[in-house]
Amino acid sequence: MTDDQDLEARLAQAIAHHERVGELPPDLPPAIAVLAARYLDLTMLMDEGGPTDATIDAHATGLPSIAGFRTIERLGAGGMGEVYKLQDLQLDRLVAGKIIRRDRSGHIPTGAREFLREAKSLALFSDHRIVQVFECRLDADPPVILMEYVDGFELGRIGPSLEYRQRAKIMRDVADAVHRAHGLGIQHRDLKPSNIMLDAALSPKILDFGLSDSDPSRGHLRGTVHYVAPEQLDPSQPIDRRTDVYAIGVILYELICGAPPYGHGTTEDILAAVRRGEPRLPIEIAPDVPPALQAIALKAMERLPADRYQTAEELVRDLDRYLAGRPVTARPTLYATTIGARVRPHLDHVNEWLRLKLIYPHEAARLTSAYKALDAREDDWIVSSRVLSYSQIALYLGAFFLFAGSLFYFVAHLVHHAVTGLMIPAIVLGLPFVGLNLAGRELYRRDHQAVAVAFLLAGVSVLPLLLLIAFQETRVLMAPEGSSSQLFTDGWISNRQLQVTTALACAWSIWLAVRTRTGALSVLSTTLAFVLAIAVLADFGLRTWLETSRYDSLSLHLWPLVIIYGAAAVVLERSARPWFAGPVFVAAALTVVFVMDLLALDGRMFHDLGISMSLLQPADVDNPNRLPTLAALSLNGVLFYALAVAIERYGTTTMAQAGQILFVIAPFSMLEPLAALSEAATYSKRFDWLYLVLAVGIAVLSRQRQRKSFYYAGLLNSGVALYLIAARNEWFDQPSWAVAIVATGLLALVAGFLFDARRRRSQ
Repeated sequence: MTDDQDLEARLAQAIAHHERVGELPPDLPPAIAVLAARYLDLTMLMDEGGPTDATIDAHATGLPSIAGFRTIERLGAGGMGEVYKLQDLQLDRLVAGKIIRRDRSGHIPTGAREFLREAKSLALFSDHRIVQVFECRLDADPPVILMEYVDGFELGRIGPSLEYRQRAKIMRDVADAVHRAHGLGIQHRDLKPSNIMLDAALSPKILDFGLSDSDPSRGHLRGTVHYVAPEQLDPSQPIDRRTDVYAIGVILYELICGAPPYGHGTTEDILAAVRRGEPRLPIEIAPDVPPALQAIALKAMERLPADRYQTAEELVRDLDRYLAGRPVTARPTLYATTIGARVRPHLDHVNEWLRLKLIYPHEAARLTSAYKALDAREDDWIVSSRVLSYSQIALYLGAFFLFAGSLFYFVAHLVHHAVTGLMIPAIVLGLPFVGLNLAGRELYRRDHQAVAVAFLLAGVSVLPLLLLIAFQETRVLMAPEGSSSQLFTDGWISNRQLQVTTALACAWSIWLAVRTRTGALSVLSTTLAFVLAIAVLADFGLRTWLETSRYDSLSLHLWPLVIIYGAAAVVLERSARPWFAGPVFVAAALTVVFVMDLLALDGRMFHDLGISMSLLQPADVDNPNRLPTLAALSLNGVLFYALAVAIERYGTTTMAQAGQILFVIAPFSMLEPLAALSEAATYSKRFDWLYLVLAVGIAVLSRQRQRKSFYYAGLLNSGVALYLIAARNEWFDQPSWAVAIVATGLLALVAGFLFDARRRRSQ
């Protein structure tokens, strides 16, 4: 049974019921009901139509008779009629003749009339890869279409014996021919291997535009079951040129691995699989399939038309890249979903190992992080992408240099007045901004995400500088005369100008980040949000706080930003935008570190809490605020560690990166203030030894929590402590100090040996 008959078989029961009672069954499933109602006449004609004159003639003589031609043999049959090999008696050439069936009333069926309309268009379309139509005899008996005869083999029969490059070259020519047909408004809508013939030179010829159409609302629930696109199964979805792209992808899939994407089950099973859009990877069927051809095929047959190549020409370009030995651009969504589906059981195993205490928490976190990294896009920001390519390096380096150049131009224009007026800035900065955004949008639409995101990133970086120059030149949002609340006293940027430009840039960046779903623009958005918060605080006395060292006031006024970051991250995470929520969680964590350290400066934290450290202060101390400041900074390290533990235990996976950053910061935040205290040399030497003990203690405690960041912090600060002790006591010329350190090292090595021996005995 052919695929066409398989598709028609879905209607057999409904048609039989119609024959018995004159109407379709009332409980017919919706999809079959639409199919039956729309195509009942044509299907009934195909299944049980009365014999045409040509059929009677064929029964009588064995072959139909066509004026001016000698019928040689029957080549095959399709939905519109039968195809015969004919000899043109006048021109002495071989042609193919398709005899069109009539309906019971003697008229050409509607579907056949549509085919004839397209045949007339094809008669004007000259492409050696599409079978040429010579003549349409509508009033003849029987009606017949005369077309080019192809002496060759069907692609499906000879394709598996060809080399992969030959198969790719054939499909490249098929896609290019289909693209040219699309340019004339002709869509095939029934592409399949049996409709592609290969001549002796392996040049393809596309046959049978019998279902061709260009109306997006017509052509549903028709075609060959293995090659129909998902939108052809849903009458509510439009059909366009991407439907042919899908069929080309299926043909390429079958050509490279020798099997159709959805197996050989029942028609219902295959159509359900087409709707799901989750085929097996070709390389699972044929291990030697080139990865590039697999990616191209799967990209072309994406379930959603928006995810496919948008034109057959884009598919041609990727096949050209493969044939030229260059990387292809295709990155099918199936890769991400397949990775996600196959990673999930591994993550479940990791959680089970952790529950059974087979692995340590830090090992579980490392394994989970490694698997999560597979979700990263290869075209995203360098630090989060799965690969590092020359294109990424060049693109983001270019974006950075564009921003740096724009900043230098901004300084030259506003600070040094080297340029005046709007014309030149509009050319130097305005044209790149507009051009980069337009190009980025078009490139993203054409599935060049890496280039598009870099262009958009560069455009956003130019925007605030361009707006500041425009505001200054037009005198818009200038600071009032004599205003003393401005952040910049020289008047070349007002608070309002800074706020508006930053807000616009931030909004634009957020919109682009949501559109592109990339981490690079998400990080930029969170950074601009922080700059906007600083600009807003300029109206509340930021300049005064900085001049009077009231960092505690700045800290308290930045706490709302922490809340905003946290709330935004939670909303983004719940709305399935982890690529945006992750950077916002990190920004919230870093802002917490920033505001807590600001609060500790000048001893404000202990002062506000009513805690005095005067008992620990020496009489001749030069700065009474140093000790409470450094003690508060060390206490912050403990708080950062506690917050990281809370995130690890109770947070979500999207928060994990923020927690890891806090784990890295915490030990250094605890120890570095003690280093500064020892270096001051005005406090008791006991602080030096306390610093060394705490550094070694943190290194030892790293085993308890399995935090390598603690070990590194302890090791580094132990070295600093040894140096400071020697400097404070002037022991650099004392061999005994060096000998004591060497002896301590030997004791530590012996202890390590004993611990290892104990571990081995216990196993």
